[in-house]
Amino acid sequence: MEKINIWIDCDPGIDDAVALAMAAASRDRLHILGISTVAGNQTSDRVTGNALKLASFLGMDDVPVVRGARGPLVREVEPAGDIHGATGLGNCELPATTKQTASESGIFYMYSRIMELPEEEKVTLVPTGPLTNIALLLRTFPQVQARIEKIVLMGGSSSGGNVTPAAEFNIWADPEAAQMVFAAGLPTVMCGLDVTLKSGLNNGQIEELCRSRRKVEQACGQMLAFYLDTTRHEGEENMVAIHDAVTILYLTNPELFSGRNVSVSVDCSWGEERGRTICTADGQEQKVYLLDQVNLPEFQWVLLAKLRSLS
Repeated sequence: MEKINIWIDCDPGIDDAVALAMAAASRDRLHILGISTVAGNQTSDRVTGNALKLASFLGMDDVPVVRGARGPLVREVEPAGDIHGATGLGNCELPATTKQTASESGIFYMYSRIMELPEEEKVTLVPTGPLTNIALLLRTFPQVQARIEKIVLMGGSSSGGNVTPAAEFNIWADPEAAQMVFAAGLPTVMCGLDVTLKSGLNNGQIEELCRSRRKVEQACGQMLAFYLDTTRHEGEENMVAIHDAVTILYLTNPELFSGRNVSVSVDCSWGEERGRTICTADGQEQKVYLLDQVNLPEFQWVLLAKLRSLS
């Protein structure tokens, strides 16, 4: 089976870390061109440090990590430390690494790597944080669009948010960038709250990971267990959503998911609706496939099997 070329753009982040683990466990199916960071769940320095540590920890020392945007297009960074902890990875302490960023100019590096692909090959962009880097890439190098197969992103919702009543965090963090990306008209798979809130592990599964003697399982368990101690998850006894992992599992196991075609625009006003993704089935050309259903038992089985394969 031919491998899928992907570029991961992330802000690790607990669920970004699990998504990177999914990618590391799927290198028989995925050719990872690189990993770029964007300020979001934590500051640029913290998410970049986390990405470097995670790449080494997960056996991806050969994958270049580059620093992308240090903040949104038009506003200051507002990290989600209450959800992801002071380091961005909950209570998990990863080993130190000597791995360094391949470039401090992530957009230019990303463009170069994509354009270096053989002419007949394309890349799938996998953003799991705010869409700042993707917007800058498309705006700075419009010619790159011809080399992009599709975008598989974590962000948005067709029915309410998680950071405000209207908006999901990644889109809210930089709605201007998100609007630029959706307006580009590239084929896009939107792994938003419609599906990610249905995709995760239960408390017992997380506790089992924490007890594992396998280092990757244990680390991911420690990260996910942090969610259980946050006020946002108080009273949620059934499942912890692992939002970003949906992007990678959609690429490797698309049969787990279903959805519908929509058009998407983003509210960029400065009011209460800022960051809302407006999803419409309006009869016009609809290039966004909005995931809204998942086979949860199979999702859990695949995710846990991939973690086990790394340990």
